[in-house]
Amino acid sequence: MFTNSKYSGNNFEEEFKSSLKYASHLEVASGYFSYELLNELKPDFLKIASLGSCKLLFGMIYRERGSKKQIDCLINLNRELRKINSESGVYITIENYHGKIFRFLSNNYGEKIYIGSSNLSYSGFGTNKEFNLEIKDEQDKRNIRTFLEYLFHEKETNKKIGFPLEDIELRQKNDKEDKETGENSLKNFEITKDSFPLKRIDLPKMKIKHRPQKQPKSSLNLYFGKGRKVKRDGRDLWTPRGWFEVEITSQKNEQLNNIYPKDDTKEFEWTAYIKDNVEGKEKYYKIPMISCSGKEGSPKAIQSKNDRHILGALIKGKMERSGALKKYELITQETLASYGRDYIELHKINSKEYFMEV
Repeated sequence: MFTNSKYSGNNFEEEFKSSLKYASHLEVASGYFSYELLNELKPDFLKIASLGSCKLLFGMIYRERGSKKQIDCLINLNRELRKINSESGVYITIENYHGKIFRFLSNNYGEKIYIGSSNLSYSGFGTNKEFNLEIKDEQDKRNIRTFLEYLFHEKETNKKIGFPLEDIELRQKNDKEDKETGENSLKNFEITKDSFPLKRIDLPKMKIKHRPQKQPKSSLNLYFGKGRKVKRDGRDLWTPRGWFEVEITSQKNEQLNNIYPKDDTKEFEWTAYIKDNVEGKEKYYKIPMISCSGKEGSPKAIQSKNDRHILGALIKGKMERSGALKKYELITQETLASYGRDYIELHKINSKEYFMEV
């Protein structure tokens, strides 16, 4: 048993650094890291790579973004490891991986594997209260090796989640692209109060429920899908979707409601009038919308036309301002409960115009 408490167990930081001294191969799969610790340990990593291989995988930075120092650290460390041999380097998962595995191979001590709660960070080794175990059972070791093989080397692209850093586009927190594809673009659809239709209480209306527990990587949570492959300087790179990219998916009983925006085509274009309140100031929007699906007459996905970030900037913006949601955080049923609304509401003005409450 290893902890970072002086009152129980052995110290995991001391165990980790001792194992580094004798290792000729190293595999680490950690949710988080601290760039200060990586820089401190870089000479050890490079030495291990020169003796065999050194592979470091991190599972949360793709979604949660990183600071410039974190990203630069990974790029520089990866470059130096790759110079030594192609079997060494930094890897990133395109789906959230939060586990912690440390595997060492050495001529003197054979194979040692540790699992637990410590990230490869100063807080994981020092300030947090953590718990880790060395794996002794041979079947457990085989299972862990198989899992590491999946993280680092899975050949089937549709199953693969771990990629060399060269194949990943890492973004910084508060990336300006989020604002450009969301908040800034939303301003283009702002209208005056005088241009906003008078809302009548007798309009027919309906609710479309959010279902994040059944859609953890779609609808409001499109950001948490694998992302997209894009071309950057002639290379194919995995990049996450924009934070504000959303769509509202409906159920069949909701689509059958005669208020639901649709016709007999695959794509039905309509207009949503939405009122918002930002820091005590009322804002009014007129947003082109589309209901689309692969089947004629059954459009199940509602989104802002041409750019799904527009509707997302409204919905997620309101959730963030309410304190129910933090940027780059998964929307759950608990998020919606804290926000106080788990649906959008449509008030039908005519066949192609609606008031929308988000």
